[in-house]
Amino acid sequence: MKTESEKKELLSEIDSCLEKLVNDDRSKKDMEIFRKLYEQFLSEPAQIDWKSWTLPAEDRYIDSSKLGKISIAESQELLKKLAVIRLNGGLGTTMGCEGPKSLINVKNGKTFLEIAIDQIENVNKCFESKVPLLLMDSYKTFDETSKALNLFAHDKMVTVEQFLQSKCPRIYADTLLPVPESADSDLEGFYPPGHGNIFETLAETGLAEKLLSQGIEVIFVSNIDNTCATIDPKFIKALLNDNHEYIMEVTDKTAQDIKGGSLIEINGRMMHLEMPQVPPEGIDEFCSTKTFKIFNTNNIWIDLKAIKDKLYDIKREIIANKKKLSNGREIIQLETSIGGAIRNFPNACALKVPRSRFLPVKRTQDLLLLASDAFEMDRNGIVKLVESRNTAPIIHLSGAYDSWPEFQKRVPHIPSLKDVETLTIKGDVIFGKDVILKGKVHLEPEGKESLSIDEGVMIENNNISS
Repeated sequence: MKTESEKKELLSEIDSCLEKLVNDDRSKKDMEIFRKLYEQFLSEPAQIDWKSWTLPAEDRYIDSSKLGKISIAESQELLKKLAVIRLNGGLGTTMGCEGPKSLINVKNGKTFLEIAIDQIENVNKCFESKVPLLLMDSYKTFDETSKALNLFAHDKMVTVEQFLQSKCPRIYADTLLPVPESADSDLEGFYPPGHGNIFETLAETGLAEKLLSQGIEVIFVSNIDNTCATIDPKFIKALLNDNHEYIMEVTDKTAQDIKGGSLIEINGRMMHLEMPQVPPEGIDEFCSTKTFKIFNTNNIWIDLKAIKDKLYDIKREIIANKKKLSNGREIIQLETSIGGAIRNFPNACALKVPRSRFLPVKRTQDLLLLASDAFEMDRNGIVKLVESRNTAPIIHLSGAYDSWPEFQKRVPHIPSLKDVETLTIKGDVIFGKDVILKGKVHLEPEGKESLSIDEGVMIENNNISS
């Protein structure tokens, strides 16, 4: 956080720089959005006072299992008010992907995008509804996604529409001034400012106004890679009946979720707490499940009609994401999350949901799990654990599998995991066709050699060394 004189000087410099990054109406709006982020970055402390918070009271939570059943007729009326938004701005860089993550084949030969379309098509068939699918793209994903949609979306019973989130300038970590020098500078100098940008984007693209004119009052937002984030009319009813404006789906935290965002209260307002906001003395407590028992699934239900006049004024915590340019120079991306918006809505609440509504793919080990027979997907795109399991297998892959291309080389055939408790791979292991794994499996070659698992081999509760 800067002093007032430092802040004033930097804002003057930034205003001069941002003028050079404007070449049309959209870029002008984007720079205005970035300017607000930048001023907040200079003004607010990056971390909270660890003594200032309490956990939200139980009355701020709704148990989804206790929501009453609703009729088909009521569901149909509720679905008339709904649009689904999938966050589609990511490239899956943590898995070494160059194109949109949504276009990776993940299950039964289908991509995340195809699965999302199939799921909504199924709802529209069952309820004779017309729920649309909206994709919030970044400048990095828009064109490739558009080409994909032209190939397979034309025959679906669902309207699919893309809209483009903001493009903001990265800033140098040392000077805090923008990397790009003009609107036509190399794209490496820009970035999409996180999914918290959805509110301004709905306003500046005119999409919020368009949806409301069509009678759509509720938006359900989730990550494109969470194939278990499906429509539930009961959740729409829960949002509207008590004027919550904003509902965040949360689920029980496990040792696998230590970095997941959670909820606290400060001065009577619910707040989304993420790792970058936690001071050093609070890290151990934040990462444990003793105090923070739930975490944010990033499945968010929003009453668009109720918040339409607030879209430009919604504040979220700034996440200063530190990265490096290709030349090695350190930069900062000022990002926000959609979860951070909860602080703006006094009547917001959290909806406790089962783990079955949360299956993100952030790493290749997540992708292996989803692609395996531990999960099944029906013809309507509904993904769930096979009936023989209560929890998913725990998988740990070595660094050799971190990138999607390298993963594909080593796992050209997905092994059977439906009877696996844990799978740990250290080093380089290559799978043949029809391999079956069961129980607790640990695979590790000796030295630098690779270990090949031959076709049709079954491994149960074994440690294997070559």
